[in-house]
Amino acid sequence: MTMIGACGLLCHECPAYLALKKKDPELQKETAAAWSRLYQTDIKPEDIHCTGCASSSDALFAHCYECYYRNCSHGKKIPTCAQCRDYPCEQLQSFFEMVPEAKKTLDDLSK
Repeated sequence: MTMIGACGLLCHECPAYLALKKKDPELQKETAAAWSRLYQTDIKPEDIHCTGCASSSDALFAHCYECYYRNCSHGKKIPTCAQCRDYPCEQLQSFFEMVPEAKKTLDDLSK
């Protein structure tokens, strides 16, 4: 099942989503270690679980709670930023510089 985050990232490909869906403790450990190095913080394996950006569940990765794009889209009651009348906003433009594949995903949805 395709699950697209508000920002255009593909939730169904995210290791935190996959670890929960597959009930895979090894993927949780690997992802926690990789993300701890990448983001220079201490992420524990039990933190690696997520039901996806569109979910209203409490099972989200910690960053998802504070994610600007998720909070904005949920506040506007739209599934992704592609449905926003302000698409693409200034914040998304900066994000797209780091993650160009998210722009393609949202551009395809906004057509």
